Amino acid sequence: MPHLLCLDLGTSAAKAALLDLDGTVHRRAEAPYPTRHAADGTAEQDPREWERAARAVIVELLEAAPAAKAWVDGAAPAPVPDTAPDGEVAALVLTGQMQDLVAVPRSGAASIAILYSDTRAGAEAAELRAALAADGVSWDSLTGNLQDATSCAAMHLRLLRTAPEQLADLQGVVFGPAGYLVVRMGLGLWCDPTTAATTGLLEARTRDWSPAVARAAGLDPALLPALTAAAGQVVGHAGTEATALLGVPDGLPVVLAPGDAGATTSGIVGLAPGDAYIYLGTSGWLASVLPGTRTSPTGAQDAGEGSAGDEPAGVSHHLALGASSATAEPRILRLSALLSAGAAADWARQAVLDGADPARADQLLEAREQERGRGPSGLLALPSIVGERFPVRDASLRGAVVGIDAGTRGIDLYAAMLEGVAHGLAHGLEHADGTSPRPLPVTGGGAASAPWLRILADVTGRPVRTVDGTDAALLGCALVAAEALGLDHALVPPGARQEAATIDPDPSAAAQHAALRPAHRALYDAAARVQRLR
Repeated sequence: MPHLLCLDLGTSAAKAALLDLDGTVHRRAEAPYPTRHAADGTAEQDPREWERAARAVIVELLEAAPAAKAWVDGAAPAPVPDTAPDGEVAALVLTGQMQDLVAVPRSGAASIAILYSDTRAGAEAAELRAALAADGVSWDSLTGNLQDATSCAAMHLRLLRTAPEQLADLQGVVFGPAGYLVVRMGLGLWCDPTTAATTGLLEARTRDWSPAVARAAGLDPALLPALTAAAGQVVGHAGTEATALLGVPDGLPVVLAPGDAGATTSGIVGLAPGDAYIYLGTSGWLASVLPGTRTSPTGAQDAGEGSAGDEPAGVSHHLALGASSATAEPRILRLSALLSAGAAADWARQAVLDGADPARADQLLEAREQERGRGPSGLLALPSIVGERFPVRDASLRGAVVGIDAGTRGIDLYAAMLEGVAHGLAHGLEHADGTSPRPLPVTGGGAASAPWLRILADVTGRPVRTVDGTDAALLGCALVAAEALGLDHALVPPGARQEAATIDPDPSAAAQHAALRPAHRALYDAAARVQRLR
């Protein structure tokens, strides 16, 4: 059976795996790389470290796959362990972090990658916004997202002024490690639409680079990479440069998958309109695949292309998705992120449960449910302990609890905070009223809490199921690559597997929570007004 060599170049490490066409992971490898931070907002990595880490994990995996006939540094593969997969390696598939600015010289490796988290270009972002507005162009409306100092366009303008030597004699620019490895393998300049949508340079309506933004940023449009059309696309085949750089066999197809947000969504639930999942980690988010093209950060859509929801400007990220064999219609990935999910639960356990660990807190929730049944806590809570991104974007907002009375206990306050996280995410659901029968996959550390999952089911009105997101980006790579290569496969995202156990909402509890949703949404605005008065 053919295998796919999938590589995810994340924020701190290169992770790779060999997957067969039924989704079995035969071997994994990981190699870290450092990030340089500074007090002025600097966040940089060295692309040569990406190359080193990528080669390390690829060589390790290929040595376990003799049928790849990969020759590393001119030598035959090492002896094969008993767990080695049978079958050839069909392709190298790449994804990774997005919204990085990497200037690729005509010869040699790039020395600096400015990361998505670099915040030094605030002044340049304001200048770009003003310059475009003077020409009658709203930068946010053009790109379909709120733009700020982390825009790659603003990063480029700043670099042009502070270190112009880094932009001299370029082959082009790319926007993440996946695109960087593609060009270093000699396969040209490429970018997937999902990554492109994070840069501040992509027009949401046309899904093409914006000449106006590029000019305002001092970036020659000829230096921009070509955009892939499909969710996974073969961008070339490995040759001598790729073999020398990464140790991959000559002639191996190279597939560019969506950037990490798209690949992860593909690997958890899929990329069809209506697919969605929730992540409960330190932060939390709702990822939803929607039909249409994003044309305004206020929620407006092209007529007849579906709806991305009606929400205030900039509170969600909207990323383009490439076409699939099932449909050529445009799709977007909407990411609605809470700054605190697990972090709010951690705070509440320390503050109101005497520092109970998650297991003890779950026991207390179970006892409370046995006593009172499923249903709202009687409190409304905002989990916004460090500001908020969704359903409002307000860095100064802080958490709040409304409804405390003489009978309120610590466990009630804790339950209210978990409900607050669930309500925050439910504000982004297309069907938060129980009208959608589709189970909602949940991943992340918070998914280990059965009481929290029941709360989430009741608040959203949707069945929920726990999925393992450990290899999600790699599985997502395999899914889009199998489609791009026309391979028969049995790859299924865990969130779409029918045998997965689900937790159904309690009808009475779901109805009560749905009735509370408008009040919970109003609490964000009320808390913000109070915060401004302090």
